[in-house]
Amino acid sequence: MIKFTCPKCKKDSYSSSSIAFTACPFCGVFFSGEHGRERREEKRIRSEIPVVLSHEGQNVEALISDLSEGGIGINIFGPPPISEGDVIDLSIRGLQLRVKVMWVKNMATESLAGLRRFN
Repeated sequence: MIKFTCPKCKKDSYSSSSIAFTACPFCGVFFSGEHGRERREEKRIRSEIPVVLSHEGQNVEALISDLSEGGIGINIFGPPPISEGDVIDLSIRGLQLRVKVMWVKNMATESLAGLRRFN
């Protein structure tokens, strides 16, 4: 467990991840140890929805970790087949979306990515 100090109320809390955004148990502000306070104005909805990414003829299984009005956070198992700036197709329970990759973080056993709906 890693100890973090909330950027708003300055109280200490603990998490197993320095990257993931979590709510302060005292004041509710979202922050992460690595990224600081959540900058999004929109509310994130935590989820675990299986999805399939289609990019350059390759289909990759992933898991949506959070949703907001403007974007989608996903976990990809293994190295990411996508890069920042790529436009990819996303299949969520039969619904097809075209999204743009805003950022990718490659970790030891999985990768995280932030996606925005492509208009």
